[in-house]
Amino acid sequence: MKKLYYGIMGLVILSLTLMAGCVQNQQSSEVPTLTVAYLPTDHQASLFVAADNPDLFKNKYGIYLKKVNDKTEYELYKGDNKIANIKVILIKSGGASIMNLMAQGQVDVALVGNPPVIFYIDQGTDAKIIMNLHTEGSAVVVRKDIPANNWSEFVNWIKEQHKEGKQVKIGYPLPASIQQVMIEDALKAEGITYTEKSNNKTAMVRLVNCNGQGAMPQMLAQKQLDAVIAWEPMPEIIKNRGVGKSIVYSENLPSATGGTWANHPCCCLAASGNALKNKREVVITFAKLLKDATDEINKNKELAVKASVRWLGTNEEIEKNSIAHIKYDYRLEPVIPKVIQFVKAMELQGKINNKLKNVSSEDAKTIIFDLQTYNEIMSN
Repeated sequence: MKKLYYGIMGLVILSLTLMAGCVQNQQSSEVPTLTVAYLPTDHQASLFVAADNPDLFKNKYGIYLKKVNDKTEYELYKGDNKIANIKVILIKSGGASIMNLMAQGQVDVALVGNPPVIFYIDQGTDAKIIMNLHTEGSAVVVRKDIPANNWSEFVNWIKEQHKEGKQVKIGYPLPASIQQVMIEDALKAEGITYTEKSNNKTAMVRLVNCNGQGAMPQMLAQKQLDAVIAWEPMPEIIKNRGVGKSIVYSENLPSATGGTWANHPCCCLAASGNALKNKREVVITFAKLLKDATDEINKNKELAVKASVRWLGTNEEIEKNSIAHIKYDYRLEPVIPKVIQFVKAMELQGKINNKLKNVSSEDAKTIIFDLQTYNEIMSN
């Protein structure tokens, strides 16, 4: 009888254990995975700071990341509840590549420049900008031997070179990047003709796609380029290596649409339509974490310096100088007019030909932004 009793109890315990395991597996399978793409830049330090300081965000805000595999896999917690697995992927080939992956359904959320998002939305990609990440943070850097120390002197030098039958070469990181849009816009504002075709010798400037920023210092050192426009920390890296000097930061560049680019947005947080519909709570919670990280960065820039050094492999001096030229700001309200300015500049350059072509500023705003989601991110 005792053997029968213990046998039955054993079966009951085993059954309960199996049931608990099934429930746990079911719960685990119900936790979504959010795929987050980012670029190798301290513009996106909010992600680095959030990932590297889990205790700070757990204790102060209740939303935090728990590391599974450094820089690639995390768990997102809200209080004591795990609400998502976070897959983090580094894309070195630029914002257009990130948006292409989003269009293919392989990326849910992207820390990416505004122009690539605008370009892909214009092409029909189901995506929205849901939060800003920062403003400014790029520079035009010329070779050290070029006799120009500001934008005006550089423009005059370009004109002098043209009179002598020489074409100036300026590199930009990638197609549809904010840097490409801004240098074309600035040259257009100055009446300087440009081309990307190597056989066009009549244009004053030849723009060169550098396929990323990694080769820029070498291309300047070997005089393959006269100047580059680059996002931080590359301008500081170039200066640190002694091959170039920053002559103008992006906010001081002129615009063919009028005025300058003061306080222009650069990187934003974009989300796919599918993620906003099917992973909405997770997207909003993750965005709130980046918002909290931005607040912490603005209280203590050393957080951004330290995290950027670790994530990017730069040094402290470079990051301190670089981050001094970046304004971390998640608010959309101040930057929406400047995003619309990007649309107009890109249309002048022939980069806008579909959904955003010839639309009003209000219609462009509706097409590009998800303000309802933004307001939920901002709410306590």
